[in-house]
Amino acid sequence: MHRISAPLRGRVIALAVSISIVITAAGCGSIGFNQAPANGYVWGSQQPLRIAVINQAGPEWSSSLQSSLRQYEEGAGGNLQFQNTPDGANIVITVKTYTDTAPPDLEGYDFPQGAGGFATVYDAQGLACNYPPSTLPLNCSGEITRTEIWLNLAIPAGSDIEARRGRLLLHELGHAMGLTRHAPTLDIGMLEQRYGWEHQ
Repeated sequence: MHRISAPLRGRVIALAVSISIVITAAGCGSIGFNQAPANGYVWGSQQPLRIAVINQAGPEWSSSLQSSLRQYEEGAGGNLQFQNTPDGANIVITVKTYTDTAPPDLEGYDFPQGAGGFATVYDAQGLACNYPPSTLPLNCSGEITRTEIWLNLAIPAGSDIEARRGRLLLHELGHAMGLTRHAPTLDIGMLEQRYGWEHQ
């Protein structure tokens, strides 16, 4: 019988666990990761994921944004902690606006003409974490550090504008936290899988 030395056995087990985490994350509709799902965040640590949200979209988006953040925070049962400054944050999300006639200059992303909004996600090295349907390759480590949520100013006015803004923000916040294929509303179950949280 061949015995594997303890140090080698430990490395093999660590590699197997890392591979299973990446496979699980990819299968659940989220951006896979090599070592950490977010900057300085340990998978399964049960520590709150600290997310700074910087609102550069203007006051007309503030109410919908605050409502969406509250829904995520309450739904995640203490696993998410939103803050206004980047100090100590695992992920920094900047919320911005654009129009199709004046599209933003995107690092590593194709501009999605005609979309109501979209998110760009970057790892600790500043590489874009593209996901389908993007035709660009996924070259990032999956350690989400910086993201941007882009909101199209061309959303038509109407009596339900706040509700439509809220649905859009809930969806794009999910992308900004690493989800790729997810429901248009809260998807706490997928976040639990990606960050290793206990099921609420």
